[in-house]
Amino acid sequence: MLRRYWVAGRIGWPHTDSKFAGASTWLSQGASTNLMKRYTFNLRLWFALGSFGSIAVICVISAYWVSSFVTRSLLERESEVSQEFMESIVRVDGSAMFNDDGSAPQVPSAALLDFARHIVSMPGVFRVNIHAPTHRILWSTEKQLVGQKFERNAELDEAFRGQRVTEIGTLPDESKPEHVALGRLGHFIEAYIPIRAEGGRGPVLGVVEFYKHPLALNETIRLGQRIVWTAAAFAALVLFLTLYWIVQRGARLIEQQQRHLSEMEALAAIGQMSGAVAHSLRNPMSAIRSSAELWRSELPDGKCEVVDEVIQEVDRMDGYVRDLLAYARSEPYQLHPVDPLNALDTVITKHRAAIERYRIEPVIVDKRDGPRKVLADGRLLEQALTSIVTNAIEAMPEGGKLTLSVEAREKDRLAITIADTGRGIPAEILERVAQSYFTTKARGLGLGLVLAKGVIERFQGKLQIASTRDLGTTVCIDLKAA
Repeated sequence: MLRRYWVAGRIGWPHTDSKFAGASTWLSQGASTNLMKRYTFNLRLWFALGSFGSIAVICVISAYWVSSFVTRSLLERESEVSQEFMESIVRVDGSAMFNDDGSAPQVPSAALLDFARHIVSMPGVFRVNIHAPTHRILWSTEKQLVGQKFERNAELDEAFRGQRVTEIGTLPDESKPEHVALGRLGHFIEAYIPIRAEGGRGPVLGVVEFYKHPLALNETIRLGQRIVWTAAAFAALVLFLTLYWIVQRGARLIEQQQRHLSEMEALAAIGQMSGAVAHSLRNPMSAIRSSAELWRSELPDGKCEVVDEVIQEVDRMDGYVRDLLAYARSEPYQLHPVDPLNALDTVITKHRAAIERYRIEPVIVDKRDGPRKVLADGRLLEQALTSIVTNAIEAMPEGGKLTLSVEAREKDRLAITIADTGRGIPAEILERVAQSYFTTKARGLGLGLVLAKGVIERFQGKLQIASTRDLGTTVCIDLKAA
């Protein structure tokens, strides 16, 4: 558990009069921050790294698979169209063009030459091999291949079984003899198209092997791949940002719960020691005060400064004990309708001497549309208001105006506002003034606002602080109406 450092003294508004207190607070906050940074698991960083890596890998694999599927589908569709085109020619010219009498070389028929001319005229085609059922090449754009057989040709065998075979290559495969004299073409399509009788429903009459530059198809494939990869990148970004936003909110909630847990741990520690403090200090303080009052009664007027200071310090110590007990109070309390205006009147009456001593002008304003009350525990509410008013008074040592108002905000909510014209709270510490043990006073426990905030939250209310340097501070308490 982190060790906390604090300087004892009166509870009040944070200010910068004491250099020692500022240094003590800076050291305690710095030590806690350094330890937290050292031992805290950075959820946002590790989630960002892990999720981004996982999403990137998944999207790359998915995009690659979809891109391959689109490419394969386009190739399959083009080969299907080519097959239908060739079979339509065969239906007109007859299937006899694929007959092989075994002679080598064989003079191609007029029908075969016309068929070959139609195939060569297809866009992008640069080589055509026409295979007979005997696997011999009946006609080819490469004359040296005419009459040859390629027994070890898996694609050709598959085509004779009635399956179209289409693939994209980047360079000729030297292990395939049918690739002879292709040269270094780069990107090309190699296709084996079976030609069936009876309009594509009969047996395989022959196979047309052709090679072509992908031209328009290549552009379509590139466009499809670009769309797929762009969509995958956009989807990955949206998914990552969405998940990171969820984790960001979860991390903030965890941090709030950790802070609340830290406050609860502090509350438990205070609860354990508050009983001992009360029993150990109150009896000696009572004896000291009684002795000081007896001593004061024996002194002449004008010689009581030391005795009065002793009594004042004993009363201040007794206030510490009361604050500790109130802050650590965990037993059940009763919520009942409480008039906030009466509570403010009671608090001002308790501080009447200090208000007159500091020449402060208190103003109480009732902005309600009727005698509406709030749901609260009367004693605890007065205690919270006392802490806030005490801070406001101490913030105006040279006098000022203290405005206390009650107004209705919604039909089921009331707001209590306490505004002073004191020195204000620096912006850099405004968010920390309600933290346990935070104070810049040399004689402050840092429990005043924590006590008030804890009490208000017990009533399902909210406490908000707004302040401007050298202009004053406003505390707004929002409570549920009775």
